[in-house]
Amino acid sequence: MKGFLQRVFNKRSETPITYDEAKEMAASPDADVRGKLAQRHDTRPEILYFLATDQDSSVRRHIAANEATPVQADVLLTDDTDDSVRGSLAEKIAKLSAGLSPNESDKLRRLTYEALDKLVRDQAVHVRQVISETLKDIADAPQPIIQQLARDAESVVCGPVLQYSPVLTEDDLLEIIEGSSGRGALSFVSRRRNVGEKLADAIAASSDKDAISHLLGNKSAQIREETLDQLIDRAPDYPEWHEPLVERPSLTPTAAGKLARFVAENLISVLERRKDLKKDQLEAVREVVQRRIASGEFEKRDDVATDAKKIKAEKEKGKAANKPDPKSDKKGVVADDDEEEGEPAFEKALAMHAKKKLTDQEVAKALAANDVKFARASLAVLAGISPDAVTKVLNTHSAKGVVSLAWKAGLPADLAVKIQIKLGHVPPSQTLNPRSGNQYPLSEDDMNWQLEFFTGMATSGVR
Repeated sequence: MKGFLQRVFNKRSETPITYDEAKEMAASPDADVRGKLAQRHDTRPEILYFLATDQDSSVRRHIAANEATPVQADVLLTDDTDDSVRGSLAEKIAKLSAGLSPNESDKLRRLTYEALDKLVRDQAVHVRQVISETLKDIADAPQPIIQQLARDAESVVCGPVLQYSPVLTEDDLLEIIEGSSGRGALSFVSRRRNVGEKLADAIAASSDKDAISHLLGNKSAQIREETLDQLIDRAPDYPEWHEPLVERPSLTPTAAGKLARFVAENLISVLERRKDLKKDQLEAVREVVQRRIASGEFEKRDDVATDAKKIKAEKEKGKAANKPDPKSDKKGVVADDDEEEGEPAFEKALAMHAKKKLTDQEVAKALAANDVKFARASLAVLAGISPDAVTKVLNTHSAKGVVSLAWKAGLPADLAVKIQIKLGHVPPSQTLNPRSGNQYPLSEDDMNWQLEFFTGMATSGVR
């Protein structure tokens, strides 16, 4: 008790002063003199309490930071009008809060907890941020205080404890993720050390691409093979995932083979240097790469990038009309990358459909090979709707919308599950599964309504 009352601290070398000298300094008209007294560790508690109401904020700030200040003065300072005073107080009390709980029986300990609880709800973000930074790695920090900080609306407040605090359990973090309101909570959690499989699954199932990127780059995160496989299926749309994926500590041969189909040329060498792939597995990766090189894919990408830069420069100089690019249309306008690469897949799907060769087996093969463009084109041709409408459906990640699209395309209900995951990026826990007898889980009226809604969006140009 005595140690707590005296606020154990490392005393500095101070020339002792008498009580009368301290009173004289406290009454000085010079704020610097009063400030020096406010910083002393041997100043009597009643004088420190008196200085807590000093008209000069610098004096009150020294009182707030002084570990010898009585708790009653700390409580008084929680209502100080100066943010910097409350900030200094917050840092000091947070350092002294280890082991405190809301049910303290000792009056002074209870007052200390109540002061901290009040400051953690302070309207000034800086005050709450100071507490979060101070408590982020304290193992016996007050649990209710950490919970309050973790749910703060400001990322500079919630971030430190979400990323580092050992007080937060996996269940706490799962609950916070579920109630996250887009303040970057997932990104902080995904960077924690030793993220467990449940947390990794929850982050991977989200639509927060930045959080997933941090998760993939977190080499201590425990990501299940199935979860990693699902992220690889989504990765072609997210280039920022490619590098952390090829550098994951453990990759299955299947995962490495999938990555080799779409990552950039500079990342292929990273795959080839991996020590955890056997010789025959590396050969399989090299075969995929050789096919891409033979098709001219890498050269085409370089050419498109170079041509785009040239056209942009020419347009700025007003010369684009006089120097049409070979890849431009008749008016000299460069075709959109998606159109340029997407049209051959659509034409292939149309040709196969005309020969009655565009079957559900072909769609399943495209999904297995991660040929997203052909799979999308096949859905458009089989369903008899525009590629734009297909894109609208898939980009909403709506299980009902994707199921309706697969139904319209005449595909089996079990294949619709794979389409939800691989093309619609619907989290596995949210997919709509077939009913008994491989029946679609929605009524025809419901599925028709879904399709009318999305085709209407595509026709009206809604994005």
